[in-house]
Amino acid sequence: MLLNMTIANFKSVKDAQTISFEGLRDNRLDDSKVIRINDKIKAIKTSAIIGPNGAGKSSFVRALEVLNRIVTASDDVENVLASSLRGTSFAYGVDKTTPATISIDVLLDKGEEGNDEKPMIIANYTFAASSERIYEESLYYTINGSKKLMFERLYNTEKDAYDYRFGKLYRGEKKRLSGKISQDNSFLGQAARNGGQTCQELYSWFTDSLNLLPMGVSQAAESYIAKLLTEHPSWKEQLIEFFWAVDITDIRRVGVREDGKVSFTHVYINNKKADGYSNIFAMESLSLRRLTLLAVAFFESFVSHKLLVIDDFGMLLHPDVLCHLVEIFENCNKDSQMLVVDCNPSLLKEDLLRKDAVWFAQKNHESSTEYYSLADFRKARGKASARERYLQGAYGSLPITSDFYFVSDVEEDK
Repeated sequence: MLLNMTIANFKSVKDAQTISFEGLRDNRLDDSKVIRINDKIKAIKTSAIIGPNGAGKSSFVRALEVLNRIVTASDDVENVLASSLRGTSFAYGVDKTTPATISIDVLLDKGEEGNDEKPMIIANYTFAASSERIYEESLYYTINGSKKLMFERLYNTEKDAYDYRFGKLYRGEKKRLSGKISQDNSFLGQAARNGGQTCQELYSWFTDSLNLLPMGVSQAAESYIAKLLTEHPSWKEQLIEFFWAVDITDIRRVGVREDGKVSFTHVYINNKKADGYSNIFAMESLSLRRLTLLAVAFFESFVSHKLLVIDDFGMLLHPDVLCHLVEIFENCNKDSQMLVVDCNPSLLKEDLLRKDAVWFAQKNHESSTEYYSLADFRKARGKASARERYLQGAYGSLPITSDFYFVSDVEEDK
């Protein structure tokens, strides 16, 4: 379960920016929209980053993608840093060699209150790297509020080598393994794949819980859908019910063919005797493909703990459907989280998301992205909703538009 994430010097972000997925301790906020961990910590189920095009909303998603790719890269992948981090340093900075920094706090174990033998464990993982080398990598555990070092790896410029420190609670290979890891490979990933217990606990979050959803219209999306529908045949009927819930009423069957392609059988609603017609995934509308992917990803998050990350959440979808999808996720889900990124102010619909779950993105005078929460603003007097106040400019993070006139460079016939 993701609790906090901080990025710096990454794409449109210059100075360190943090988005928290911990719920505020405020009795005025809806407790049904959080996952209770203990009396002090609650994790938000659905969070949203909202803002205009080009404001840097997606930088957090890209940072998670990069971190995931580097940590989980197999041992035979060459130049994983170069392929993942090239061109990601702060776009408008003068110094392109300063490393990008990504830090995450992940809940590994809720623990049991009052049971010292079953403590709550939060992993804090920090990673700083350029496209050439890793400069810093560290893992700490916060165990029942006490922070403990697991490992730390720092690049020593004078020695052109790494200095390592290991905590007493670290379990796994140390000296032999650290001497084998190159400057462009993560210690966390290598140690986990070599059976290191401590690193494996966080590594499993990347491989098993983090779900960075593709856009939804590609072959990769179809393969993901086909895999899950094959593993869970009953989801095909659930998928049809899901379509009905968003007013798609002409699909009667969903299947996976022997060649791995997903097929849909449509029936004309006013002609029940008709056999209808069948379409493969690639021939369906973009919006239906997108909804199918979202539905199957939702189903997976309802049966196992996931962090579902969806960029361009509202792409191809009606604003009312967009809001209803959030309601479906909130109502059916117990212990998974969802982070959505979008331009659509419909996500500010009254009572859809908690105030501490809504984050805005906007550029400052340096063209650097800043993130801030709706919870930073006091509740306004009057009848205007959060959506209306946002569109009126009360929260910033709106596009600045100006007139445009096309000038042809070709002399028109007179």
